Order: sequence, then structure tokens, then C-alpha cells
Amino acid sequence: MSIFAHAVDYFMRGGPCMWPLLFCSMMALVIGFERLMYYRTSISPDKFVVDFRETMNELKTKEALVIAENSKGTAAELAKEMLTMEKADECLGIRYEAIVYGKTDRIIDAWEKRINYLEVIVGLSPMLGLLGTITGMIASFNALNDRLSNPLAVTAGIGEALITTVFGLIISIMGMCIHSYLSSMLKDATLGINEVADVLVNIHTIEHHDHI
Repeated sequence: MSIFAHAVDYFMRGGPCMWPLLFCSMMALVIGFERLMYYRTSISPDKFVVDFRETMNELKTKEALVIAENSKGTAAELAKEMLTMEKADECLGIRYEAIVYGKTDRIIDAWEKRINYLEVIVGLSPMLGLLGTITGMIASFNALNDRLSNPLAVTAGIGEALITTVFGLIISIMGMCIHSYLSSMLKDATLGINEVADVLVNIHTIEHHDHI
């Protein structure tokens, strides 16, 4: 028997609950891959955040704009957009802060999208596995009268029922690892874009007061 055929046989012995567990495992992998690819293109590198912050703190807004134009990610796009907007409209006033933080919140919301589904998968998978085990054990004991000639058959049935628990735990562990890794990336990215937003607002406030 090939490895694939053995895996299919093992899967089918788990019972009906193996199908929603399979769906959960596929969703965890799809969400993890999609978010990872999105973060790699959307999150600006830490070097940009550090260089932009230091340049802005030295009140070198033109140099900071060049840094933003030469960097990738939404934090760099936010910096470029706001610095360009500031030059084009010198009457922004208090609206500037609201615009910066509003755009920042929308970017963070886009980053957090679908991450909560991983939390659901992590919590749901073990419960589905346990449900499959319980239903499998019930079926095994219900068939006890038909297996009096072979008592070990009940033990074998319980062993097969435990397949769903194992599968559910594996999916939960996998989902937890994916969620932890993505959450770490999201935390660093959120801190970075908040730094960019804060320095934009602070420097704009300083320059605005100087003009007054």
C-alpha cells in the first residue's frame, strides 16, 4: 500500500468529523500563506522606520520624503502621501492629525483582517476532534453486543475513534504556530507605522507653531 493510500485509509477510519477538520487545516494554511504574502509586500522594513524617524526629528522633511519615496510598504506610502499633502495644502491645521491617524487605523485594520479566523480554527479543531472521538466511542460500545466473540474489536474501535482527537490537536498546534508568527509580524508592523504616524504629527505641529 502506498503512503497516499495509507493516509486516505487512516483518514476515512476517523469518521465524519474528519471532513470539517480537513477543512479547518486547509483554511489555516490558506489564511497563513495569504497573510504572509500580503505582509511581505505591505509592511515597510524596520530600516525605513528608523531612518524616517531620525530624519524627521532633525526637521529634514525633504530628505524624509526622499526616504519614503525610495522605500516600500504602506508605512512609506503613508509618509509620502502626508508629506506631499502637507506641501500642497498648508491650511490643514488640526485636520492633519485626524487624517494621519485615520489612515493609520485603516492600514492596521487591513493587516488584522482574517487573523481572527485563525483563532477560531485553533479553538474549534480540538473540540471537533473530541466530538469525533466521543461519537466513535459511542458507536464502538453500541456494537459491543455484536463483538462478544472478539472483545478486542471494541478496543480497536476506540483506537480508531481517537484519530480525530490526534488530527484535531495537530491542526490546533499548526494554527497556533501560524497565528503566533503572523501576530509577531503584525505587532512589529503596528509599532512601526504608529511611530511614523506620531513623528508626522509631532513635526507638523512643531512646524505649524513656528509658522504662527
